[in-house]
Amino acid sequence: MIDYLFNVTERLELIMTKKEAPKIQTERLVLRPRAEKDIPNMIKMFNNDEVREFLGINPPRDEHSMLEMVRNRTETKWTVALKDTDEFIGDVMIPEIAEGYLGEIGYRFMREHWGGGFAYEAVSAVIEHCKSTLHLKRLFATIDNKNMKSKKLIEKLGFTLVAVLPESHLHGRVADVAYYSRLV
Repeated sequence: MIDYLFNVTERLELIMTKKEAPKIQTERLVLRPRAEKDIPNMIKMFNNDEVREFLGINPPRDEHSMLEMVRNRTETKWTVALKDTDEFIGDVMIPEIAEGYLGEIGYRFMREHWGGGFAYEAVSAVIEHCKSTLHLKRLFATIDNKNMKSKKLIEKLGFTLVAVLPESHLHGRVADVAYYSRLV
């Protein structure tokens, strides 16, 4: 019984001391922890068919799911907001880090903010954070091989195509997966 209470107490301490993503500013953007005020734009982003096409089998769509995402903040999940208005336009994350060496990078943006250089600016800032603060040595990205816009962005960011894995698992669905990698 004492062992069980210790585990519960230990878990509560971990939850209470959970870190949030640090604020990062770029020329036009602020990368910050997710907030409840972002939910309306998050819903709009996740319900856009063009955005959803490459997200996975069951991406979140409703307010409850978005609230869970906001509450599930970590030190490597950022909202991307316009600097002038603090309006949510997308997010960037490092959902996995292996042995303090290798991190996976991911990003999503509202359709109306594609093509304006916002993704490049935000992901570049996170890559710099991975180098200077997280001290990662390598980053990788897995992208649906049909997602030409994302592949073009990741290549512009200095990632190299390592392999295309036919009929592989990607966010709960089967797709040809382009695996990219780069030194940080």
